[in-house]
Amino acid sequence: MAAYWWECTTCEVKFDFLDVCESSGITHYIWDVLIPSSWEQSQLLKKCPECNNEALRITYVFPRANEMHIKVKHIVGLGPFDDVYVPMMWETIPDGSKDETMLDFKYINGRNILGLNKPAVLSKEDIRKLFQLYRDRTGDRDFP
Repeated sequence: MAAYWWECTTCEVKFDFLDVCESSGITHYIWDVLIPSSWEQSQLLKKCPECNNEALRITYVFPRANEMHIKVKHIVGLGPFDDVYVPMMWETIPDGSKDETMLDFKYINGRNILGLNKPAVLSKEDIRKLFQLYRDRTGDRDFP
C-alpha cells in the first residue's frame, strides 16, 4: 500500500488512489482536484465500493514512536506560490478516536510528496489565512 490511501471508516477496507478516483496519488489529487475546486471539502469523502457507504477518507500513518493511523477530515491550503509551493493545514482524525482531531501542517512542492513528510513553516499571517479559509470551507465558526 502507498504512503497515502483511501480507507472506509465503516468497513475498514483500503483502496489505492486509482481504485477510487482518477488521481495516481495524494499530490496529484491535491493538484488536480482540491486546488481547482478551491479546497471543496466534499472531495475528501467518497463512496466505498465495498459497503456502499459515503465513508472513504484519505488515510496515512503518522510517524511517531508508536505510529498513529490517521484519517483526513479536512484539508485547506494557500497558494500555489511560484506555481509550485502549497502550504496546507490538514485536520485529521487519529485512529480509534471519534471526538478528537489533530492539525497537521504540511506542504507540497510541485507534485513531489517529500514535503508531506516535513512540517510547513508558516508566518502568523499565513496561519490566519489558513484558519479563515478553514472556517470558510468547513462552516466551522468555532475554530480559532
